[in-house]
Amino acid sequence: MEKLRAFVAVEIDQGIKKRLVDLQEVLKGVECGVKWVEVENIHITLKFLGYIDEANLSAVKDIVKIAITGVSPFCIEFKGVGAFPRPERPRVLTVTVKDTSGSLSRINARLEEEFFGKLGIEKEDRRYSSHLTLGRIKFAKNVTPLVRLMARHSADDFGVERVESVVLMQSQLSPEGPIYTQLEKFYLG
Repeated sequence: MEKLRAFVAVEIDQGIKKRLVDLQEVLKGVECGVKWVEVENIHITLKFLGYIDEANLSAVKDIVKIAITGVSPFCIEFKGVGAFPRPERPRVLTVTVKDTSGSLSRINARLEEEFFGKLGIEKEDRRYSSHLTLGRIKFAKNVTPLVRLMARHSADDFGVERVESVVLMQSQLSPEGPIYTQLEKFYLG
């Protein structure tokens, strides 16, 4: 049976992506082994599914439709640079996504419940934290200057986006990095 690697996400506005790429360029000034996310791959993950059977693709799409039922379009704000697990010991470089409506967390919670209940896809151990990934530190070398530079951008405002849809994406791994293909777009409201 054919399998594909998939996730549910929110796509990012091109204007905001441009500001994020500008930030990446500033941060690239510190050489410390970061694998930067390509501009076309910047997104907000709502639920990573892992490898799913292609035969379940219809059920996956139905689950996404259920998860967004009753959710109207909403606005999110991209503000501040951070890191996981902690800013002073970064492994993943992030931009914080502020969602005062709580819609991202609500959709994530529904996706977690529905995918576990209907397809047995494991729930995340960690509490959902809406963010987008700028880069991943492959090996911790010379991170102190990067941490200092990130601190200077901790309150930067990258803009506001109105979320009107979520997407089901396929992720194909390659030596150059992942290649994302949109499988379907689901409109809110």
